[in-house]
Amino acid sequence: MRNSSPRKSPLVVLWAALGATALAASGLIVGAAAPDAVVGPTEWKHWGGDPGVSRFSPLDQITAANVAQLQPAWVYDTATFGRSWEVTPLLVDGLLYIADPKTTDVVALEPETGKELWRHKPPSGLTGGDIRGLSYWEGDGSMKPRIIMIWGHNMFGLDPKSGQLSGDWPATGHNIMLPPVGMSCETESACGGVPQKSPPVIYKNLIILADASGFLPYPVRPADPRAYDLRTGKLTWISRLVPNPGEEGGDSWGPDPRSVAGNGSWGILSLDEKTGTVYVPTDSGSPDLVGIWRPGDNKWANSTVALDAATGKMKWAFQNHRHDIYDYDTMAAPVPVDITRNGQKVPVIVQTTKQGMMWIVDAATGKPIHPFEERPIAQSKIPGEKTAATQLFTLAPPPLGQMSIDREHLSQLSAKSNAECKAVWDEKKLQNSGPYTPPAADGAWTVMQPGAIGGIDWGGASVDPGLGYAITNVVNMPTMIQVTKGDGKGGVRGNDGYTFSSGYVRFSDSNGRPCSGGRMGELVAVNIATGAVVWTVPLGTLEDEYGENGKLSGATNIGPSLVTKGGVVFIGAATDERFHAYDTRTGKLLWQTKMSTSSNAGPMTYIGKDGRQYVVIAAGGPGNARRRSTNENFAFHQTLVAFALPRPGDRPVDILTAYPKRPALPGENLGPVQ
Repeated sequence: MRNSSPRKSPLVVLWAALGATALAASGLIVGAAAPDAVVGPTEWKHWGGDPGVSRFSPLDQITAANVAQLQPAWVYDTATFGRSWEVTPLLVDGLLYIADPKTTDVVALEPETGKELWRHKPPSGLTGGDIRGLSYWEGDGSMKPRIIMIWGHNMFGLDPKSGQLSGDWPATGHNIMLPPVGMSCETESACGGVPQKSPPVIYKNLIILADASGFLPYPVRPADPRAYDLRTGKLTWISRLVPNPGEEGGDSWGPDPRSVAGNGSWGILSLDEKTGTVYVPTDSGSPDLVGIWRPGDNKWANSTVALDAATGKMKWAFQNHRHDIYDYDTMAAPVPVDITRNGQKVPVIVQTTKQGMMWIVDAATGKPIHPFEERPIAQSKIPGEKTAATQLFTLAPPPLGQMSIDREHLSQLSAKSNAECKAVWDEKKLQNSGPYTPPAADGAWTVMQPGAIGGIDWGGASVDPGLGYAITNVVNMPTMIQVTKGDGKGGVRGNDGYTFSSGYVRFSDSNGRPCSGGRMGELVAVNIATGAVVWTVPLGTLEDEYGENGKLSGATNIGPSLVTKGGVVFIGAATDERFHAYDTRTGKLLWQTKMSTSSNAGPMTYIGKDGRQYVVIAAGGPGNARRRSTNENFAFHQTLVAFALPRPGDRPVDILTAYPKRPALPGENLGPVQ
């Protein structure tokens, strides 16, 4: 069974006959929309809601006052058990589009019921991997609109209504090749795996993308952002983000800059259509934890880069830290937004980082608009490593996550958790010297806080333009790092036979919960114009496991939020396996419900043809859930769930027992959350 929806009551027929407005006026709809609210069908054409990835919706049928009445309206069952599903659906012209979590088939659903309407499978031998979503191109008049999917290094277009391949593209007539720079990709294996996890940016007739440099094989090739013409398939521009010798920053990558790994984007690109600017959050140089072969600041790595979307020419770049040996790649989408300062409208970019910082920079220059400072950091003792002497720290807002860790302030979830964390600390002789602690020499262990997932990971910030708030989720999960001497076989630099990184180990108790003291996860609102933190609340709860000590602890989390004009922040993300709704103004938890598993995907919302506002999220896998600590191969049932305000006579869909689900842990209650 692929979908489930409540039986249509007589009121549904009445809805069709009278229209949403008439029923709302009659008072028969629970939580009826205000007279000026949007009641006709709406769309969600971009992964982040809009090209700028604000993840904001102007819909306000669901409000802070009525969100507690939400009920599951339908469930789409993927019939798949897996580890991760980060997809955010698109909604275009009355159809909902997703990528299947296992097969990467493109699937079209009826947005009011979850009924599957068509499915298109990838060509034999191709796969899309674990992708976050699809792209949509409106066409150019002579070429028709299409849903765009990248399987392997091939881009395909599908007719939105039928799911059939678009036949008017070059090459085979169905696809455009998207090889990494300098590669022919005559075979998929020659190009080193899947280059695209996040949907590319589309600007007019150009599709703009960048590869994650860590996926490219040795000898390492550049992973520069580039654009292809959607009409011809031809490469239009490449933006070189590792400068050549003699260019600005060319001396910051060592004597042979183009031989090093980098500098692409594992994260999410965004676009300001008004100015024709594409924003690229860039990776670290590779390997992540050792920078011996790339001495210097490694200019434009770990940066927000503004490019002219038509030409690829760099407008500006802001580097948030130098010579990364911490795996603090910039992943989250840079979000363009207008704010008012001193009575003037100022376009800015909101960029969150794994360091737990939120940088707010001028969209015209890339310069921070709020105070920050340079601070000295601990220096590496690994022979040949040249750590940056100082790093940048935001002052407004201050760093939003925990920046250091010590033995005397480890987990307070329980006496057992504290003892387990101290035992690991002592066994591995962990050391931490505050922010930007470098990996130690001679195979000794260090612990980094924030760890490799942040801070603030790829979910980034959602922006409410009316309030001028940026909302972001923060995780406090430390990572244990060990660097050892290599044998020269298969290393990033071939036969150099020198130091390379070994291990990304989360510092956690036996339940997989972080050993850092304090909250595991938080949701934070920042006033963009002033840099002030408006509110900070726990995101998620560990009460099921740790009782009162875990009630306000928050939980580890990863994935985006959604902000609506109705004054609600929707977010899954946390490993408490709940879907949450918070008041945008105050941070108050308004509603939550248990899901079949955690929801690392970003929620989206729309109004269907029936006049109801739906909020949809994929329950897609644990990400950093505690089950990793007990069963690495545990698979989670993956479903897409839609929520809406109930109509008279509606019965909520059972999203926990109607389908196969994972077993409960000892003492865990999988029933509904009250």
